Amino acid sequence: MPRKVTRDYVAMVVAHRLIGLIPNHLLGKLLLQSVFERLYRLSLTGMNVGNGSYVESSGEQVVIDFLHRYRDKGRSTVIFDVGANTGQYALAVISTFGDDVLLYCFEPSKPTFASLTQNVGSHRNIATYAFGFGDAELSATLYADKLGSGGASLFARRLDHIGVQMSHTEEVSLVRLDDFCKSNRVQHIDLLKLDVEGYELSVLAGASEMLDSAAIDVIQFEFGGCNIDARTYFQDFFYLLNPRYRLYRVVLDGLYPIDKYSEVHEIFITTNYVAISRSSALDAAAAR
Repeated sequence: MPRKVTRDYVAMVVAHRLIGLIPNHLLGKLLLQSVFERLYRLSLTGMNVGNGSYVESSGEQVVIDFLHRYRDKGRSTVIFDVGANTGQYALAVISTFGDDVLLYCFEPSKPTFASLTQNVGSHRNIATYAFGFGDAELSATLYADKLGSGGASLFARRLDHIGVQMSHTEEVSLVRLDDFCKSNRVQHIDLLKLDVEGYELSVLAGASEMLDSAAIDVIQFEFGGCNIDARTYFQDFFYLLNPRYRLYRVVLDGLYPIDKYSEVHEIFITTNYVAISRSSALDAAAAR
């Protein structure tokens, strides 16, 4: 009986044929190391690894469009933009959803928050908050290479190798997402978008009640170089989320499923991932 042709089967056949073009006695040897490094970088680009910075090029727009298409149309969609920076993502959401969304934007840096409110303040369905989220209510130090930096982090990142110094500091406020939702009567979040430069797991730790009650349908998070400084791993996200969510890597034209954890997923180059609740109607849509 012929093997069922699936996407993974085609990928396996193509990979084996490509590898077969290289004689075995050259594999693992010095001669072709620079070639294999270039092939590795090409593979990463093909996997959309490293395109995590901008809404269009990262594939984030794919997630926005997916939610817009398959959302519950009987009510307004609720989106939390955590780490909103100056509002590029927020404007992409509004461009897609129009008035049919309640968008909460959170940006703890005061100068960046001023730019955010200037850019999105004319939209009545956007609420802006000058604080961030974490696993506790506290004051913390935000590090940046310059004022208004999109790379500002709660970790004093070591970036000497690319000539960047996180020399600007600012005291910012953090609260728990669970506490915010209780205070503001937010019972359901359709999309929790996290872009907090390595602090994502702490944000999720402060959202344990919302997660446990299946009140968050989709979580989008970045994973990359910031996680080196945070000392957190893709394994942490997988084991935390996998029991209740299916994980996907965001690519330019869809969502690529990550059904099992493997050490090969520990790629510390900025990439967007999505977790979709197994109890949400969106789960079946993503699997199509």
